Amino acid sequence: MGILYWRISCYMSRAIQLATLALFLAPLAGASSSCPVTLLSGAGTPSSISVTFTNAGKLPIRRLEFNCKMVDTQADKAQSTQCYVKNALFFPGTQYTVNYSYPSGVSGPVRVSLRSVAFADGHTWKPFRSESCRVLKIYLRETKK
Repeated sequence: MGILYWRISCYMSRAIQLATLALFLAPLAGASSSCPVTLLSGAGTPSSISVTFTNAGKLPIRRLEFNCKMVDTQADKAQSTQCYVKNALFFPGTQYTVNYSYPSGVSGPVRVSLRSVAFADGHTWKPFRSESCRVLKIYLRETKK
């Protein structure tokens, strides 16, 4: 009876150790999948903005959607619109640049953040509130006369 009790307690101890290990490793496993797109830079011209990014995921991207918010610096208000590429093919590890007209039609500072990503396998990724993907602030480039 003593040996049986000892074996059961050993198995229970190992089960508790594995469960504890899984608890600590679970957040790390999810961290690798956050933000499948890395926003690198942005630029503004009098007629449009450009966003440079890299597909940081493992699958090609078929649809990419950003939140583009025109920021009124005097009133500290933002007009939001969606900037998206409907039918694309962005391969992993490659740098791309996309261009959009200004959300309100008038040039000014724009804040760009990742809204959603649709992968080639049909899976759609959207950020949770707890995930902090990079946000770009794009200002109109000064032109020399």
